[in-house]
Amino acid sequence: MSSNKTNNKPSSIRIYPPPSSTPTSSASVPSTSFTHNQSYNLATSFTASGGVGSSGSGPVQFHRRKNSTIPVPKPSHKPPSSSHSFRGDIKSQDVFAAAFKKRNDKLIVLFPGEPKFEMERVDMWNHDSICTPCLILQPRTNKEVSDCLVGYDYGIRKCISTNRKLGTKLVIPRLAIAGGRNSINAMRSGSIVLDMSKMRCVRVNSKAQLCKVQGGARIIELDAALSEYGFIAVTGTQQNVGVVGCVLGGGYGYASRKYGMACENVLKVEVVLADGSLKACSRKTRPDLFYSICGGGGGVGIVVSLTLKCYPLVHAALLTYDLPTIDLEQRRTVLRHWANWINGDVDKSQGCNPKNLSLRENDGTHKEVYSQLMLPTDSSTVKFLGTSIDDNVIPQSGGFIERYEEAERKAKRRGKLFKFGKSSSAIDEMKQYSWENIPGLADLVTNKFGVSTRNHVQYRMLRYADQLQSLGSDYFTSGNVYIAMKYAESLSDYIIEILVQATLGEKRPNNGSRIYIHSLGGEISEHAGKQHVSFNARHMKYIIFIEGSWEAVAEHKYAKEKEKVKEWVNWVVKQLHVAKGTQSTAHPESMRDQVSRSGKTKPSSGWYNFDEVTGKRLAEIKSKRDPRSVFCLASRISWQEGSRFTPVDTNLHVVSNQLNIPGIKNNKGDSIDSFTPTDLQEESNEDE
Repeated sequence: MSSNKTNNKPSSIRIYPPPSSTPTSSASVPSTSFTHNQSYNLATSFTASGGVGSSGSGPVQFHRRKNSTIPVPKPSHKPPSSSHSFRGDIKSQDVFAAAFKKRNDKLIVLFPGEPKFEMERVDMWNHDSICTPCLILQPRTNKEVSDCLVGYDYGIRKCISTNRKLGTKLVIPRLAIAGGRNSINAMRSGSIVLDMSKMRCVRVNSKAQLCKVQGGARIIELDAALSEYGFIAVTGTQQNVGVVGCVLGGGYGYASRKYGMACENVLKVEVVLADGSLKACSRKTRPDLFYSICGGGGGVGIVVSLTLKCYPLVHAALLTYDLPTIDLEQRRTVLRHWANWINGDVDKSQGCNPKNLSLRENDGTHKEVYSQLMLPTDSSTVKFLGTSIDDNVIPQSGGFIERYEEAERKAKRRGKLFKFGKSSSAIDEMKQYSWENIPGLADLVTNKFGVSTRNHVQYRMLRYADQLQSLGSDYFTSGNVYIAMKYAESLSDYIIEILVQATLGEKRPNNGSRIYIHSLGGEISEHAGKQHVSFNARHMKYIIFIEGSWEAVAEHKYAKEKEKVKEWVNWVVKQLHVAKGTQSTAHPESMRDQVSRSGKTKPSSGWYNFDEVTGKRLAEIKSKRDPRSVFCLASRISWQEGSRFTPVDTNLHVVSNQLNIPGIKNNKGDSIDSFTPTDLQEESNEDE
């Protein structure tokens, strides 16, 4: 591939400091306090869960974001700091604030009521998750992250000691980690938030095709840095998501079918454990930490940096159109034919739809092709999106997009050009890159997924980093949302019926809620040599993303609309739990998945998010690396007895009653890789 970038660029860059925003409206949300008993295990010590969002308060009003030419995603608006609503234990708050300042008096600690605190707490993609934490910490270096954890531990011990001596009931706030701020646990009412937004540096090694990303960087910052060198990294489809959060949950995007999941492209991780020690881990060094972080949901420490593989790619092809489905049967037909095209799916089980017999089993389309369907609840139209990153047919040289766009403009005036006898050589040159010449997408020239018409067909070449990647920010807009995600091994008739009834049947909420179906498969399905990461859903071919949304309406309607949306999302999730070939994800949102009202009934197989081997290994790593459950707001780890999704590598740790994980001795981390005065000084100098 030839690149239009010169080779005299620096080997590292620093970009995108945290943007400053102007507040525009107000919000007030009460918090929930947590009571701590005498034992020091934060997983079982809280008597209140501290629910996400505005508990017991009226709705929060937000303004629509105006169109802007600035190439950044669409974050939620920031209301002004007219007042705050922290109603927690002020004495406990003072204890922790003093502990942090005692450890490092230069540490940024934000208090409720301060303008900066108010602006930070409402900068959430999900407006329903806006709440009032106890404190917000903003470390700027690895050392300050360590100081935060050491100070947090000191504050807990101080509160416990005071409660024992004086008989008081000082509450102990949980610790929440805010990276991209898309998770439901990024901020919790009454919690202490460790905000990584001051650590967003991205450094690129163009010769080795590697990049090092700090723990607070978002995908948009990574894309912008890599585009300077003509590279991409495997990340998500929403640029406002944090890179670390993407890796913890697995991470799928437009390039995953060719290059694998994001967690499979991680080479090295630096993580600060609960005791404040900095650990570097990789496939060979402390593989237990590396295994837990890459696709296992984390929960063992705070990731302060990732080293990722990069791939040369500049341009991609994009095809979008609408498929009108006037009734339930047409929507079922579209889903069946789309699944057959992208992954070769055919449900020929007993009792399946006879129309499936006309479909032929195949290997699916090319792995360079990614696709998704969007099923709205307020429209009968299914929205299709397909992309290709096949650099064998899509030129990657500089100036190609400009020439292509110029040819498009000439094509629109083609009749006029011929009238005046002008040449159409530019148009003829670009015909070789048309829709019917892109492998995979060319099949769709005649394949309309079983319907007769399609509307708003648009095909174009575009830049990957800023044009293709920014599409996610257009359809995953911020607002009041309630989401859930499920893996599916195939789109069986049973699953299709759930999705159709949820979006076009009687169950649909008929508002802005919608369901996305993202394609996996391709390189993701390859198992060989990938047992060093805990992601174990490679046999799954789809991710079903359920997004319930509602407008911030009048106070007396807000709670009703929210409850309506929650009931719809939970109904879809419960139905998918009992479907064959489904599995929960490692995202924090899976913590809300309901088992039963009594809690006594065993959940269905689709409720679990790991197989037995992976789940037990993750649980053991968690119990040894974070024995006091400091990171108790991480994703849940659950497995079904006897389940096995992926082959077991005999060279890795085998689950047994005796823990045997390299890098752990006598329940303590290696002493040789803890912070030393020299390390801390180098870290401080490096980030100044």
